[in-house]
Amino acid sequence: MPYDAQKAVSFAKSKSGRYRDGECWTLAEDAIVGAGGTSSTKLTPNFSPASSYVWGNVVQASMLKPGDVLQFSGYTWLREVTTEVTYPQYHPKGDTKDTTAPEEKRGLPQHTAIVVNVLSPGIVDVIEQNIPATTGPVQTIQLVLIARPKSETTTRETVTYKENVEGAEPRTLTGEIVTKVTIIETVSHPPTCYRPK
Repeated sequence: MPYDAQKAVSFAKSKSGRYRDGECWTLAEDAIVGAGGTSSTKLTPNFSPASSYVWGNVVQASMLKPGDVLQFSGYTWLREVTTEVTYPQYHPKGDTKDTTAPEEKRGLPQHTAIVVNVLSPGIVDVIEQNIPATTGPVQTIQLVLIARPKSETTTRETVTYKENVEGAEPRTLTGEIVTKVTIIETVSHPPTCYRPK
């Protein structure tokens, strides 16, 4: 029987907590083989627990579909968000700048996940387990496989405020609060993408 991608996705999504031995490979292998796909034990040369598993035919990350499999080895996705707020002169609040840099890592040394939804080329929801290692339950998470271009957005808000000058009689002033948000993404060691057969 040919591989049924939707059946594999439905199988994986029906699991919760720690599935069987809790290994990422186990969830993917059972979903793929149960849906008519070829076992990674047959496709992977010199198959072993430390192998970078082969799940079918290689496809580009931009061409992924639900039911495809991702094999990670040293993948990192870093999303750096910098928010700069500039207040008008004499505003009681001073200018601020804050940077957050959430990071997702997979595959130290190897990790496997199944694509359950494609949000846009290179941005997918996957289902996996064993993240963090040894304790991670079955979960669905969004991952970026192809870094998006740097983005900047600026918003302006007109405000009325009391002048904040020590020793001076407060005056009512009007000015703009300018908020600039810059997002920079980097992806290193993207996964190998497979279409099961």
